[in-house]
Amino acid sequence: HLVGEQPHAPGLRLGPPWRGVAVALTTNSSDGIGAGRALFSEPVRFLLPRPDPGAAPAQASFSTRFTFRITPSPSYGDGIAFVLTSSRAFLGASNGFLGLFPSASASASASDDDGEPADVHTVAVELDTHRDVALRDPDGNHVALDAGSIFSVASASPGVDLKAGVPITAWIEYRAPRRRLRAWLSYSSSRKPDKAALSVDVDLSGLLLTYMYAGFSASNGEGAALHVVESWTFRTFGFPNTSHASASPIPSPPPKDQASLKSPLPLPLPKNHHHHNLFYTVLGGALGGVVLLVLVVISSILWIRHPKRRTSEKPAVLFDDKNFRGMLSMEVVRAATKDFGSENVIGIGGSGAIVFQGVLPSGSRVAVKRFQAMWPCSKAFLSELRAMLDCPHDPNLVPLLGWCSSEHDLVLVYEFMPNGNLDSALHTKGGAILPWEARFGAVLGVASALTFLHDECEHRILHRDVKSSNVLLDADFNARLGDFGLARVVSHGGVPLATQPAGTLGYLAPEYVHSGVASERSDVYSFGVLALEVATGRRPTEKGTAVVDWVWSLWGRRRLVDAADQRLQGRFVAEEMRRVLLVGLCCVHPDCRKRPGMRRVVRMLDGSAPMTLVPDKKPPVVLKSPLNQTSSVNTMDTMNTAFYSCR
Repeated sequence: HLVGEQPHAPGLRLGPPWRGVAVALTTNSSDGIGAGRALFSEPVRFLLPRPDPGAAPAQASFSTRFTFRITPSPSYGDGIAFVLTSSRAFLGASNGFLGLFPSASASASASDDDGEPADVHTVAVELDTHRDVALRDPDGNHVALDAGSIFSVASASPGVDLKAGVPITAWIEYRAPRRRLRAWLSYSSSRKPDKAALSVDVDLSGLLLTYMYAGFSASNGEGAALHVVESWTFRTFGFPNTSHASASPIPSPPPKDQASLKSPLPLPLPKNHHHHNLFYTVLGGALGGVVLLVLVVISSILWIRHPKRRTSEKPAVLFDDKNFRGMLSMEVVRAATKDFGSENVIGIGGSGAIVFQGVLPSGSRVAVKRFQAMWPCSKAFLSELRAMLDCPHDPNLVPLLGWCSSEHDLVLVYEFMPNGNLDSALHTKGGAILPWEARFGAVLGVASALTFLHDECEHRILHRDVKSSNVLLDADFNARLGDFGLARVVSHGGVPLATQPAGTLGYLAPEYVHSGVASERSDVYSFGVLALEVATGRRPTEKGTAVVDWVWSLWGRRRLVDAADQRLQGRFVAEEMRRVLLVGLCCVHPDCRKRPGMRRVVRMLDGSAPMTLVPDKKPPVVLKSPLNQTSSVNTMDTMNTAFYSCR
């Protein structure tokens, strides 16, 4: 069993990945185990009661990554599946059922119409290596979602050969707010494909109980293959802040007859299956990884808060565990960048970090962000690292590949974005004009990224520096939001502390400049400026005129689309242009309470939600002194107005 923590809000983490010990779910002989299952020993919480007795419980999102191998002997079996189940003891049939569900003949008296026992809830992502026409399989190499039934909700090509006999890594992610499940597969354990092999819009709330068991299941059917799981990480996220959840008591764990195994024991099998008992051992370091991360962050904060002591001491090495997931060798990084050679410099981050391009021994191109191991660079490094670790991979964020540290340097390694940043693509004179399709995709991609950061990570992440130079473009000109050096991680429902305003003038919300208190609404304002910049091709301030004021004046004269970048020469979709410009104005509304949330912004951009009403004339900026004193901002737009603040 895996060593883990009881899964209360805000979520459960199992990891770093356990390695060195593999789990065999079946044997590679025809007279061996026909079906097998290995589950995490503790039930995982997926539902949390809300304070309002009449409200539906909050549902957790989850993500998992695992590496598996299917070895024929000499033929292939049915395949392997990642499974969430309400029963620790139940094991299904072998012939095509992957041990997930009973066969029709075995369940006629105790199942629903789809062949699942009425008291067992099952959700599985199957990696199927055998086509069974009776079970409606499309072929003998597919990935599919089973939601309460062996008849899949959806299936797709995995993009890899599941029968290759080599290690394959799978990433599976379910976002409860979006009601969407996605799965990626790759021969590489570190490079997650940009495009999901399987993407399904599905509501799992009817199948996920308060507690479920997570693990794996496999079967051989008439074949003989060895199905092995080599490493695994799993986490839940997205529960509300624990301070809000505590208003309603958390239910007790399941009764003892459903409690977890405390030591490796035989997995009980149904009597109607003539299988050998399967003994399984999954060794892991979840608590070790969690404790290590906590100690790392605490020691780093203590180091940062005592600058006088550092003058006579060597700088602390923040990460010195060579086995910690994400750690890279400084020697490898130096070799990749030719010892941080000046010829490899491609930019400078907002926190002063220097960005180098490099090539790893595998041939992968990377962007290496190098901080000095001294205040305040170390603070920016920790902020960025914490923000990137606090949320799983999102296709609209620049992927973090790893990090390392030495006595003098702190390094973050990202996937290389070959087409530079959006600022250069929009404003480099003499270069190719960025087409409208790429611009609209960039605006929608950044909006989706901010929705993810604000609403769907374990904690709320405020970027605080949304601007065109921090939006990078991959090989296909897809936009990725990057540079989290100024980011702040706060609990959902929490209020950030006031700080010195940080970011880039022109993109900063007026109430943030005034109070120093960042919020998701100040990120929304920055996004609004970015949207107007992309549509018009004008910088936030150009020739003494703010793009916000210029576009708003055109809107008041019913000439909104005249704001479109003239270099496009009319080659754009007029309705999309109108939506981007109107969304931009909605987001830069001076009254921060009237700005839409990023989730609504995405829906307005894609046309699935009506536009927020935009006044013909830009309203005055309205501010409130955080200390109940007269506002330090005294302009024609702020005099003789009411005052308030955004939280």
